[in-house]
Amino acid sequence: MSLSSRDEPQATFILPVYNAGAFLASTLRATREHLAARPETWELVIVDDASTDASRSIIEAFLGEHADEAIRSLRFTENRGKGFATRAGLGLARGVYSVFTDCDLAYPLSNIDRVMQELRAGADAVIACRVLEKSTYLISPSFFSYLYTRHLMGRLFNVVCRVLTVPGILDTQAGLKGFRTGALRPILGTLVLDGFSFDVELLRALQDRRGRIVEIPVSYRYDTEPSTVNFIIDSLAMVRDLLRVRTRSLLGRYRIAGRSAGAPGGLVVHADDFGLAPGINLAIEEGLESGSVTSASILLGGPHAAPAIAWASRHPRHDFGAHLNLTQGTPILAPALVPSLVDRRGRFLRLPRFLLRYALGRIRSQEVLREWAEQIHAIRSAGVAISHLDSHQHVHLLPGLFRGVAVPLAASHGLPLRVMDGPVCRRGIWPDVKGLLLIVATRSAAPRQGAAPPSAHGFGTSLMGRPTLRRARRLLARASPGRTYELVVHPGIPDADLESSGDGYRKGRALERRLLDSDEFRSVVRNAGFEMVSLGPPADPREPATAGGSRA
Repeated sequence: MSLSSRDEPQATFILPVYNAGAFLASTLRATREHLAARPETWELVIVDDASTDASRSIIEAFLGEHADEAIRSLRFTENRGKGFATRAGLGLARGVYSVFTDCDLAYPLSNIDRVMQELRAGADAVIACRVLEKSTYLISPSFFSYLYTRHLMGRLFNVVCRVLTVPGILDTQAGLKGFRTGALRPILGTLVLDGFSFDVELLRALQDRRGRIVEIPVSYRYDTEPSTVNFIIDSLAMVRDLLRVRTRSLLGRYRIAGRSAGAPGGLVVHADDFGLAPGINLAIEEGLESGSVTSASILLGGPHAAPAIAWASRHPRHDFGAHLNLTQGTPILAPALVPSLVDRRGRFLRLPRFLLRYALGRIRSQEVLREWAEQIHAIRSAGVAISHLDSHQHVHLLPGLFRGVAVPLAASHGLPLRVMDGPVCRRGIWPDVKGLLLIVATRSAAPRQGAAPPSAHGFGTSLMGRPTLRRARRLLARASPGRTYELVVHPGIPDADLESSGDGYRKGRALERRLLDSDEFRSVVRNAGFEMVSLGPPADPREPATAGGSRA
């Protein structure tokens, strides 16, 4: 059987779905039967674009019936558009060739023969063309008016496409296309249109990269007539999209060196504050188990750190770091041993007061070194291996602390340090001031030579507050191919303990958790040319020979 999960697929069939419950069961059945009868080895990828009808239950039942076959599905949390859904499926493709079509099978599956024939002959893209002489229509007499609405307006739109965007292409909007996956993958992260104009952008990107595009005649079935008013509105929006694609093409956005041409970059999705509150602990634990979070750092100083350490020690397969703390809760050492770091109650200073005391030269570096060394010891003595060091509210990046404390401490333990020199983007209409300041702090704090190697290029402040898929995509688009980045996140379930901790970041934690858990986020990461990785392997949990900071 050509859909066997035991075989490596030669081709991938992508089926985007949105509110197709009326005909989805028959579509899935017909698609499976056709692919199973073909000579190639296939896999089927079903992308549910947050359907609100029975589509989800139909897909789940279909997957259950064919659990041993090469059939996978994605389920979005929000309706993202046909373009986004199709790109997500293409990014997941393992086959040498990838084909997608409309869910209503308006292009009969027999057309796949012609698509595969041209792909094997060397085409990078094969697209259905309804205006070629050998193309055939099957249409009910009741839909003859279709020829005077959607069809004629579609021809006009394609003329505009050829003039503005994709010269030489007769039919950009036909819902059947096939690709050589290797030619397609490098451009997926450069595409930004999520609606019906995505076909035009995809074809323009291939043209900019000198891809070979072949149009083939097809048989096509007209079943429904859409609203003329909606079509006019959609066409006006698509003209706007055409101008945007043309502008991006002129700026060379699609000719950027492909991220997936070589080895993928690494993206560490790293959760801070493990140990701050029960809701945060639970969110991080669930994220590590599901794979939406690939690394976490343990924050000591409060009553909920002990459960976090205990969980980490029971789950050694996960990657953990030490979230070195000077601004939350209480120190590990007795307050009398670190008087410059605490207030009259023996608690750490809040960040504004800590920065003021630091600016006045009243923070003693030796006390910081001893406290941080003790925090590392407390985590390791519980049997938790540590792969890296970072700090709560990034205080280790203060120039004096970085050079005088963090670098020698990391070197003595053989651990890399976090730096925050990754991409930033606007937060709404405002620049990400915090992210820019951290880049400046990183570049000014790091010595030219002798610094501990960074764990990865950290970023993520631009996501805080209103973490959206659009921002995540913009950030990853600004990352350099082949490098390893650390996306610093703060997922959590807000609870009373978080509120009583004094931490001001609450609502955004739930939004970050929802974003990270989504199939959409994984698709954006994959299409940007990154593989989700951890910061490991962790260092041995046994104590190293410490240089510069003896324990009290």
